[in-house]
Formats: sequence, C-alpha cells, structure tokens
Amino acid sequence: MEKERLESGLNENRRKFLSRLSLGIGSVALGSLLIPDLFSGKPGPDTDRLMSGVPHFAPKAKRVIYLFQNGAPSQLESFDYKPLLNRRVGEELPESIRMGQRLTGMTSGQSSFPLVGSHHGFRQYGQAGAWISDLFPYTAKIADDICIVRSMHTEAINHDPALTFFQTGAQVGNRPSMGAWLSYGLGSENSNLPGFCVLLSRGKGNGQGVYSKLWTNGFLDSVHQGVQFSSGD
Repeated sequence: MEKERLESGLNENRRKFLSRLSLGIGSVALGSLLIPDLFSGKPGPDTDRLMSGVPHFAPKAKRVIYLFQNGAPSQLESFDYKPLLNRRVGEELPESIRMGQRLTGMTSGQSSFPLVGSHHGFRQYGQAGAWISDLFPYTAKIADDICIVRSMHTEAINHDPALTFFQTGAQVGNRPSMGAWLSYGLGSENSNLPGFCVLLSRGKGNGQGVYSKLWTNGFLDSVHQGVQFSSGD
C-alpha cells in the first residue's frame, strides 16, 4: 500500500503535469485543424452532418439565384401600368414632379421635357389581377407564381448610385451587398467552396458591366465576399 502511494506521488510531479498538458493542448490544436467546427459549439458537416454556420433557426431557403439585368426594359414597358401618364403624353413635365432636381448629362441640353408613356398595352392577369405588359406574354401565364414589387424608389437619377442602391441598399459604396447578406443569413454547407458566387455577362456591344463594389461584403466578414467566376481558362 505504501509503495503504491509513493509511486502515485512520483507520477504527479511538475514534469509529468507539464508533459501531459502539452500533449492535451496539441491534441486540441490538431483537432481544430482537422475539424474546424469541432469546438465552435455549432453543428457542422464534420460533427453531426448538419449545416455549418447556420443561425439559431433553420432557414427555409436552401439556395438563392438572383438575376440582375443592368439596363433592362423600362418599368413603364414591363410591370408598372400608368394610364394617367399615357393620357398626358406630350405635356410638359410638371414642376411638382421635378421639384428643382438637377438634370443628368443626357438631358442637360434640353429646353423641354415632354411626358412619355408606354408604347405597349397592359392587361391584368392571375387571381391578383397583376398588370403586365403585352411584351411579356409568357411571364403573364405565371402571374400568380411571381412577386412584383412596385413600392421601391430612389432619389438617384444616374446609373451608378442607382445600381449601388439596388444592390446594397445605399447610394454610396462599402455596404454589404444582397448576396453577402444572404451568405451571412443562410450560411454554407461547404467550408471549402465560396457560398456567394458571381456570374457576369456583358453581352454584345458596349454593354454596362456590374463592378466589384456591387457584390462586396462591406463590413461583414470577408468569407461573405462575392467570388467572380471567370469566363476564361
């Protein structure tokens, strides 16, 4: 009995303690490298096969495909029916509408600002009676399956601040883009591939591109930055 007590005491000296401590810390470090989410307190694909980086609730959306047509048809020729404007075509723009707003470079040389309405007809479709232009007969067939938002507006009168506002919610840069917020809210099932990817298409001619500040992560973590897919090798 005395011999066992003596051996136990010898095993609990400072050298043994530091040796075991270094081995334990090394094991923790190795585990965190092999399985990044092992000690994060969050479920992940390497722990129990659940999504990594998700919020405290289970999001219903699995993925989001967001198409932004820079330079698309006017709202007056698509989904924004304005019968009063069509009746007043050719009349001068009322001062109550312009309210002293500065002119763009394209209209700075004009002395007159006549109203212009839609060149195409509109009809109501679906149970909600959505107004859709005759230019979109196939879209009209799925009127009850899409959401048309007509309440958005901006004070910007030029392309650049309007584009930035549409993508980030602000007319100035350095704000998180829509894709960055979706990445932040939904998380990613894969820790080795980007959760937010960007595809660009300039088309033929001198089309306007969508530049990098429109898919930035802003003040969010850089993991939510959009990754552009290249068209080359």
